Amino acid sequence: MRLKVIQLNQNRASEVMFSCILIMVIGFSISLFMSGCAAPAENEVQKRMERYNVIWNTPSKDPSGVMPLGNGDIAAGVYAIENGDLYLLLAKNDAYNWRGDIYKTGRIRVSLDPNPFQSGKPFRQTLDLATGSIKIEAGDVEIRIWADANRPVYHIDIDSPSEITVKAKPELWERLQGGVFFGMREEDRVPAKPEEIENVIYRGQNVLWYYTVGDKSAYPEDLEYYDVVHMAEKFEDPFRFNTFGNLLTSPDLIRNKNSLEGKGRSFNIHIHARTMKAPEVDAWIEAIEGQAARTINIRQDWQDHLKWWSNFWNRSWIIASDNTVAPEFREKFEGEPTLDGNRKEPDGAALVAQSYNVFRFLMACQSRGEIQAKFNGGLFTQQLRVSSPERRLMPTKQEDGTWLTHEDDRLWGRRFTFQNQRLLYWPLLRSGDFDMIQPFFNYYWHLLPMRKAITKAWFGHSGAYYRENIEPTGAERDCGRTGKPLKVKPGENKGQGYYHSFYFTSGLEIVAMMIDYVLHTNDKAFREDVLVPFSREVLLFFDEHYQRDDNGKLRLDPAMVLEAYWIAINPAPDVAGLRYALDQLLAMEAGTSQDRVIWNRFRNEIPEIPMQVIDGRLAIAPADKWEMKRNAENGELYPVFPFRLFGLGFGTEDIVDWTMKYRSNKNAFGHRCWTQDQIHWAYAGNAAEAADGLVHRFRAASTQCRFPLYGREGPDSCPDLDHFGSGSIALQRMLVQEANGKILLLPAWPANWDVDFRQHLTGGAVISGIVKDGELVSWDIDPVSRRNDVIVYEPQRTP
Repeated sequence: MRLKVIQLNQNRASEVMFSCILIMVIGFSISLFMSGCAAPAENEVQKRMERYNVIWNTPSKDPSGVMPLGNGDIAAGVYAIENGDLYLLLAKNDAYNWRGDIYKTGRIRVSLDPNPFQSGKPFRQTLDLATGSIKIEAGDVEIRIWADANRPVYHIDIDSPSEITVKAKPELWERLQGGVFFGMREEDRVPAKPEEIENVIYRGQNVLWYYTVGDKSAYPEDLEYYDVVHMAEKFEDPFRFNTFGNLLTSPDLIRNKNSLEGKGRSFNIHIHARTMKAPEVDAWIEAIEGQAARTINIRQDWQDHLKWWSNFWNRSWIIASDNTVAPEFREKFEGEPTLDGNRKEPDGAALVAQSYNVFRFLMACQSRGEIQAKFNGGLFTQQLRVSSPERRLMPTKQEDGTWLTHEDDRLWGRRFTFQNQRLLYWPLLRSGDFDMIQPFFNYYWHLLPMRKAITKAWFGHSGAYYRENIEPTGAERDCGRTGKPLKVKPGENKGQGYYHSFYFTSGLEIVAMMIDYVLHTNDKAFREDVLVPFSREVLLFFDEHYQRDDNGKLRLDPAMVLEAYWIAINPAPDVAGLRYALDQLLAMEAGTSQDRVIWNRFRNEIPEIPMQVIDGRLAIAPADKWEMKRNAENGELYPVFPFRLFGLGFGTEDIVDWTMKYRSNKNAFGHRCWTQDQIHWAYAGNAAEAADGLVHRFRAASTQCRFPLYGREGPDSCPDLDHFGSGSIALQRMLVQEANGKILLLPAWPANWDVDFRQHLTGGAVISGIVKDGELVSWDIDPVSRRNDVIVYEPQRTP
């Protein structure tokens, strides 16, 4: 591959500092205030991001037509029904029920008279990425909906040139006791009976409604099942007495029985959200009323909200377009998928970039709360239009014979499946969203004492194992038929058990992600206080759990290659994960001197990465021995990513390329979901395969909902967030890779894709650049001292 070094562009303009100046003129309407003067930095963000806005030109037909927004902790699905009303389907990050399902916190219905959503009237609904808000222009009425980036409160701002009547009230529905599939207990494998659980209070000019778990929880049963009842004294019950809900209020409306009503031209409606442990519900009521009593300065709050989103979008970006597409079709998007669920936009590069940026927006909307975002829809699960009620809990049949799913239902239920979860968070390192990755780390770190206790009770040795589905209680109710790994002696693995029986790779990848976080941020406190003790226990598990062979090397048996091969010895993912983790920890001199002595000894016992010869050429093997294939992961590629030991930067791109050509599963699920083919093609330095796969990936949309960037159901739920996470990782690796202290710029970038980008690297470095018409026009890196570490690759031209 020919290298081409481009000189640093010394004339690169410095970034404009953010300083918001809003025109404060008495008598301006809310809508004029919202769209008033913006500072230069905001204008730049708006110019950069507005190309990816999602725009609808008609109201939605039913509740499947939802558009997302959020502030990191609270989120809403917004939809206006044709000839009907405006709705907000509300969610909060930590709204657990007694078994760990995350519920919606409620729904708000806003009626306007005269109705601006009547068919035939002008209508435009815009997801405004730059401002983290949704704007609706219906007839003469303008509505701005936003979740304050700095407080748990939603705003509905309405402005009309003539007087209108506005009515707002909560809508309630029957709740599910649980929405779980494939649990280990019999009661987890059948739908629970519904129960009326929402409570409504009318106090003064406010309407409050809440759900309370009460004195009920799956936690004690989990502790008993895993023989760790003593942990109740050390580890708080995550579900018991959990109470969450909302408070509806408005300075412009008056309560009339069960709703807020009023006439006028301008309205600001506030919806407060709150979750807390409340043995006595009065405590929750007092807390949310105290929260709502704070005076809201709408202008200042909006200004601060804009500042947060401006800073967010200025951290990093990827703006791409296909330079072979006619100008009139470049960066032109349809606001919704076609009837067959496929996006047809000619500019495939722009489609990929829109998917990347909207996914980043969705993560910003739900990744600053207490709990990591769930792969199977996160806070954006909604009612979906489906053809059959199969596998659905309490669906509603429609007049046309289709069904709408329940508001609280999601496929794969409460589980945090690690194979999927990880893909949501790897991209946040390159995008510089280090604050948003904290809930992910905190989730697994917080459970470490429980995982140590469960490991000791079950296996009788030290350390901590992490498998696919670790519950907030620390248990594994959704991890196989028994929720416990099998106790099988070496040499006796006949493929008995389940998809996760000997699947312990998850702990190693968490360690790898923590290592990368430290390398990116230089966070020494995190390294010593979290990474080291977490790594210590995960590595100790492997050290004590497995025997050594005649050469003194670790022999991982019984083992499996992820979920793919159920009978394996020395699976490539685990061997690579151990080598990567130990090498990195030792290189950064992490831990105590005793830690390093143990890790050096253990590193010398790790076997080589399993290899095989195919048609005379070397390729990575899934394991030293493997059989009984049951799923679609390419475990042989895990030594490429996430455990980066092979690839272009190591001079082994030919091995990666050959392994990819003979991989176990090619383009599984039609390039969709949690598959990683495009990531691995990028590490092979193959721009054509990576780009083509990404375009195929992001053309797949859903026929079950209106929003075009939620992915397609199967095998995962809709919205399918790991589908977009995997694609985002691939796009980032096409632009930049790191290996052996070097930075590879454009290692797998196609010449027909123009791009403007800014990405974060290890050591706190930030790299940016512009590619136009197949040429790297300019690039820069901060600090400039890293410039000599950069190897620039020429964009690849295909026949």
